[in-house]
Amino acid sequence: MTQQCNCSEGSGGSGRYEGLVLERLLYSARLKETVARRDSDVIVAMASMIADTFKEGGKVLLCGNGGSAADAQHLAAELTIRYRSSVNRPALPAIALSTDTSALTAGGNDLGFDEVFARLVEAYGRPGDILVGLSTSGNSSNVLKALQTARKLGLKTLALLGGDGGEIKPHADLAVVVPHTGSADRVQECHIAIGHVIVELVEKMMGYD
Repeated sequence: MTQQCNCSEGSGGSGRYEGLVLERLLYSARLKETVARRDSDVIVAMASMIADTFKEGGKVLLCGNGGSAADAQHLAAELTIRYRSSVNRPALPAIALSTDTSALTAGGNDLGFDEVFARLVEAYGRPGDILVGLSTSGNSSNVLKALQTARKLGLKTLALLGGDGGEIKPHADLAVVVPHTGSADRVQECHIAIGHVIVELVEKMMGYD
């Protein structure tokens, strides 16, 4: 049953906030439309690279900070467990590098936080694997160093970024840049939507649809 809002109740009524809701949601939708129209081919190419890597026995590593760490973990779970309940498929090997607190704290303490993801790429990455770096600013130094290390080790590199792509963009074989600056929230909303599309495409490209 749909709940009805009593707009005369609470903090002066909901009317004072409806404009904000509309503005935020429509802006988020426009950002996604901009990315979809500009970068659909790049997103398809990313999915194709990931699907080919899985077919060849490789794996995907993902890294990011804060909300981007949560997105990396979220997407890794979609690949290892499942994305759509209607698709019955084997687990796909994906590791979010931000989930091991012992490794992160030891790396931060012993090597410096800028090195934590690079160290884990060194541990887990093999030639032909993929590293996906997420950064809403495009300038997260630990993500940058992880991509640099990945390239040295023969991994392919993908990035989901914000702003103008920052320092990270040149170090990604393929990158999608959400054209928003000043806050991480709208960029993260686009990143997770892009990630979901990529996972669905990977399933289709691997014949699991």
